[in-house]
Amino acid sequence: MRAWGTLVVGALLAALVVTLVLRNGQEVSVDLLVMTWPTKLWGALVASAIIGAGATASFLLWPMARLNLRARRHQKRIAELEQEVHGLRTLPIANDTVNSSSAKKV
Repeated sequence: MRAWGTLVVGALLAALVVTLVLRNGQEVSVDLLVMTWPTKLWGALVASAIIGAGATASFLLWPMARLNLRARRHQKRIAELEQEVHGLRTLPIANDTVNSSSAKKV
């Protein structure tokens, strides 16, 4: 079912791009501070969408990477603590006769 949803979204996106190309064929010039770049309007729109998506992905990538590193560090610490708990559970219980005999005398 998920594959069908992906296929439908992909088809709608492809139809949107085709419509964008067919309706926006006018020639425009894009001023890039140091030079002027003549292009079709749809090319400028698609380029700006790609640049915006790339910038957004780069801004989101750093916090995600930091959270992954923190999660990995916590998983290692949890494994160490679980190993320590397991080691404490397997220790034999010492028979403390001194404390039990002093408790009976009182």
